[in-house]
Amino acid sequence: MPDILGRILATKRAEVAAATAAVAREVIERQAKAMPQTRDFAGALRERIAHGRPAVIAEIKRASPSKGLLRERFDPAAIAKGYQTGGAACLSVLTDCEYFQGAPEHLAAARAACSLPVLRKDFIVDAYQLYEARAMGADCILLIAAALGEPELREFESIA
Repeated sequence: MPDILGRILATKRAEVAAATAAVAREVIERQAKAMPQTRDFAGALRERIAHGRPAVIAEIKRASPSKGLLRERFDPAAIAKGYQTGGAACLSVLTDCEYFQGAPEHLAAARAACSLPVLRKDFIVDAYQLYEARAMGADCILLIAAALGEPELREFESIA
């Protein structure tokens, strides 16, 4: 595992422990279940492909560990509207704060600003984060195979 991924995963495990201490899993599960129905992420991609159009997943990201700050003036809602107008099929929104300057509010703002399905792009290491993703409005999640073992991948896919 590359060194940066190892550091990110360690940070993420500590963040999940803090989040779990602040909001019990049962509470976040109730919040997730109370959310409106998800938008069909895979269906949006399939629909574009079926009509011979590009199935673009457009990313909303403020910064990265390797490049630093990418956008000084960062407005996730305006970016989401622009991507929808430009023909994107879906959105991917970075929610990791420590390494990408993301936030759950970025995902919520982007989703509220358009009708595209939204993927929470973060480093998922615990089932708690799946419920957290849905509670913030995510329609889909990203699982990084290099960060998880086969049992976790199966469990998280089942929960999602």
